[in-house]
Amino acid sequence: MPAPERAAAGWAVAGFVAFVGLWALASGWIARPQVFPGPLSVAATAWERRLDLVDAAGRSGLRVGVGWVGASALAVPLGWAAGAVPPLDDELRRFTGLVRSIPPFAWLPLLLLWVGIGDTTSVLVCALGAFFPVLEGARTGSSQAPPALLHAARNLGASPARVLLAVRIPAALPGTFTGLRTGATFAWMSLVAAELVGADGGLGQLILDARNLARPDLAIAGMLCIGAIAWSVSGVLHQLERGARRWGVA
Repeated sequence: MPAPERAAAGWAVAGFVAFVGLWALASGWIARPQVFPGPLSVAATAWERRLDLVDAAGRSGLRVGVGWVGASALAVPLGWAAGAVPPLDDELRRFTGLVRSIPPFAWLPLLLLWVGIGDTTSVLVCALGAFFPVLEGARTGSSQAPPALLHAARNLGASPARVLLAVRIPAALPGTFTGLRTGATFAWMSLVAAELVGADGGLGQLILDARNLARPDLAIAGMLCIGAIAWSVSGVLHQLERGARRWGVA
């Protein structure tokens, strides 16, 4: 492992240890586990309810995955096109400037009326949360393609399709991956709100049940599970971006 990566890993471990230590000190100072349980109590609850957590994480992960993939499949090509065609970008900005300001969970009342309670509503809320960050990342990346390379490709006789595949898309990939990571995070944030309103299982529903049962240890375990999954997905996307750079794609 290169020295910069070892240093980053060391800082990450130190930060985690410091976080757990401060958490343990704060819970000990409050000394009310029914209000603010410590890390050992949460770890014990997570182990005791591990099957429930795994089942809830699977349900939530499937909803987030479907919503995120669907949003990305639409937002990425649209963002690339907008970055390459200024008139389209202007029209898209007028539309998104209004709609993107609406929080995804503000659509819940309408979605519940149109679709009803269930997985479809949760998936659509996740897609709404992921769409605009992915769109913005793809658009920004596409618009930052080096003009000199674009002119050189055209002067050498490259067709528009060749310019798109050889210059525009590779230049757009770093921004696109950033948008994909941000979109995945927003999809998880949106999902929890959707599951709190009504869903069959999932981590959001588990956290709501923990609140009703006055079990902050279980609620924190569910929250940490969401954070761990979102962090892992972001890490995988980051590694994919690094692989694309290593192979000269981005």
